[in-house]
Amino acid sequence: MTDPIGWRPTVAFFRVAAGAAVLVAGALIWRRPDLLVIATPAAMLTVWSTMTRPSATPAFDDSLMHPTIREGDATTWRAELRGARGLDLAVATLDDSPWVDARPASGVVTTAAAADGSARLAIGLRSARWGIRPVGRIHVVGASPWASFRWAVTARRHSLTTLPLPAVFDADASSRPSNGLVGVHRSLRAGEGNEFAGIRPFQPGDRMRRINWTRSMRTTELQVNSTWADLDTHIALVVDATDDYGISEGIDGRASSLDGAVRAAGAIAEQYAVRGERVSVRAFGTAIAHTVRPGSGRMQLRRVLDTLARMQPSDMVRTRYRTSAAQQRGSVGGQITIMLSPLIDPEALDLAVSLARQGMAVIVIDTLPSDVALDDDQYTALAWRMRLLERRREVRMLLTAGIPIIEWRGPGSLDQVIRDISHRSTAPRMLQR
Repeated sequence: MTDPIGWRPTVAFFRVAAGAAVLVAGALIWRRPDLLVIATPAAMLTVWSTMTRPSATPAFDDSLMHPTIREGDATTWRAELRGARGLDLAVATLDDSPWVDARPASGVVTTAAAADGSARLAIGLRSARWGIRPVGRIHVVGASPWASFRWAVTARRHSLTTLPLPAVFDADASSRPSNGLVGVHRSLRAGEGNEFAGIRPFQPGDRMRRINWTRSMRTTELQVNSTWADLDTHIALVVDATDDYGISEGIDGRASSLDGAVRAAGAIAEQYAVRGERVSVRAFGTAIAHTVRPGSGRMQLRRVLDTLARMQPSDMVRTRYRTSAAQQRGSVGGQITIMLSPLIDPEALDLAVSLARQGMAVIVIDTLPSDVALDDDQYTALAWRMRLLERRREVRMLLTAGIPIIEWRGPGSLDQVIRDISHRSTAPRMLQR
């Protein structure tokens, strides 16, 4: 917040005072009583405004009701002025902010002050695109009666965090054919867990609470309840943020490649993390390394969405550093690795092939917008067509390597691919000796 400006005369006050002085001087010099009559209201207004000039500086406080919201949601900027008797009117003006819509649309609100000199101001703010960005500067002005004196302050810039709105998505396919129910998936091995597997004889190391006393009394031998181990699925999300292709129009319009990747990653994380599966996130091509360790639950979903909201390609900020795909090799991978990429940068292709050669189940989601080649410049459009032809050949190479590439279609996008991976995991494998 900038230092507030004390009560100062306005231009209107100077005009009225100067006009009254000129008319009174003219009336005295030329002995014109009519000019004195005309100058009387202005002179009285000048004297009245000077006598009622506010002496105390208002106490100013402002805040955002919700500093973190979802795309398309709204929050409210609120401010309060207190302790300035003589305050008649308060006005707040919001500068233009990218991806932030104000209500009212003009960004200007006015309110009358109470008798004790307090006033409250509020501006509605709607965020149209994910990310972390400061709200535009808000200038607040207080005025005394007749707008004779004014007090001004510029509010501090608040940071508004907009979480990506996950796309509509669900998956019915199970990634693990097994026998012990854990959440929505099943475990393959026996061990400590909550799902009943059977009754077996007591072995050294078994816990006393596992003893089945009813069966033990019948067989005259200690019997224990066995359970399936608590296992879950690890979904590793790898986001290619090397560049942002296409046009982004926010939540209400067209989506760029990074918009599609972030929203799809949020939808997948929401689908699996809330149901008890472990989800991790890594990104490459960004100015800052973004990593979320494997975890589950709604807190993990919030960590994932917070990380996705902070992603920004390195060419959009002033930095010489960029996280590369080569740095992710050996650190990326889970039971299922899902890469979200427009498949333009060769690094993304190399990383997908490298993970597949390590024996990981890799799924690539193509996030390149369909209208990326449409451009008013014929040379730019021609260059895009040539690059897309090369990209088509590279995509065929990935398909030949056994890496599925799908387009994001929302619900059911991954079902068939996950079923294929699940069946492949149970098929006989050839071992190299």
